[in-house]
Amino acid sequence: MRRIAFLRSIEVQQTDPYLNRLRLLARDRGLTFKLLFTDGECGPEDFPGEAEKLAADVSPAEIVERLRHWGADGVVSLSIPDENSVRDAVVRESLAEYGIPMVMHGLDATTVLANKWETKQAVRRHGLATPEGLYLDGDLLNQRNVKVPAYHDHVRRQAHRLGFPLLSKPLWDCLGTGIRFLPDDRALDAYLDAPYDGNTVLEKCLPGELCSVEIVGTAGDYVAQPLIWKGPTGGAPSFAFSQVRYAAPRPLQDEQFRPVLDRLLDLCAGLELHGAVEVEMIHDGESYQVIEINPRVSGSTTLSIAASGDNTYAGLVELLLGEWAGTARSFGARRRLAYQVPTRPLDPELLAELGRRLDLVRASSFHIDGHTYANMVLTCAFDGAAALADELGALTGQYRLLTPAVLAETRQLLAPASSALAAVSG
Repeated sequence: MRRIAFLRSIEVQQTDPYLNRLRLLARDRGLTFKLLFTDGECGPEDFPGEAEKLAADVSPAEIVERLRHWGADGVVSLSIPDENSVRDAVVRESLAEYGIPMVMHGLDATTVLANKWETKQAVRRHGLATPEGLYLDGDLLNQRNVKVPAYHDHVRRQAHRLGFPLLSKPLWDCLGTGIRFLPDDRALDAYLDAPYDGNTVLEKCLPGELCSVEIVGTAGDYVAQPLIWKGPTGGAPSFAFSQVRYAAPRPLQDEQFRPVLDRLLDLCAGLELHGAVEVEMIHDGESYQVIEINPRVSGSTTLSIAASGDNTYAGLVELLLGEWAGTARSFGARRRLAYQVPTRPLDPELLAELGRRLDLVRASSFHIDGHTYANMVLTCAFDGAAALADELGALTGQYRLLTPAVLAETRQLLAPASSALAAVSG
């Protein structure tokens, strides 16, 4: 196998610096890479190979045609969000007809994980906890087709059974799109007066901490990257990159997670997953409640790699090459502290200064609804937490790098990290 293609549907820059590091793998194995992408731009500095931009609405058949025309010997899916994962799963099935392997989950498994209600049922079948919820039919909510005047009354009664606060989540959408926070009866009534135009899940909104884990593997040989902690839950959803996210030892929570991970690995085997998934959970102090499983790499992939040093993208190539079994035995152990911290927008001069004074993995910005969200990903050794806190304080004093609230939160998270060193020494 010599010609390997990657499919990508958001900016390839969000894979920095780890996808680019596959240059060494390509050189050592004599591989040629090509990126087929549908969003943003890709220059020679962004990807270790050639790149071709496709239309955003490109069909699976068109992608298969481009891959065959290029002469791909194998393909790896890096597409985000879920609708593009479904597209790539169709591509995988089509490529199989031509004997071209692809690292992507099967179509049946992908559609289960892209559908929030089907995910809940799969999670429960494997003995995992998930917030109580109710499937809401969009036709009945919006009084289309068959008229069921009492359906809204049914929803109200079920809402009271679940208990407020609640979340309404579109069945198929992801990245937080379309989620409505319903704290009380008044909010529920307003929602029922103008409901989402489609099927949804009405779900108990649990207080706790949002966290996630990336799982990589195939054919029962699955491993996990370190847990990522993403902030408090229990209220209206917040934009993912407006708060601190991190990977660090938390002995009690890590121990509580061990049996949960065993069940998650069984679920992956049961669905015959082939590639990477991100499992989103709420930790309520005692248990982990699974809220969704994204059938793909994610916005947390960079932070996961930064914490372990094990490159998910390289792992996916090794899956394609049939070399994963040897790699998996040592993949995913937490080796460093890693933090994703919101910053003020960074100019080149400040970015260069951060590179000199911090172990900076990446700094980037997201542009959403006219707002710019800048953030940076940092790492340090387990015994370097105090020094990192001091350096962030100094940089904020000099350059207003962080807001006072973000600096205080980051310092608070760094404070216990070094004290947990003994817990990860084994």
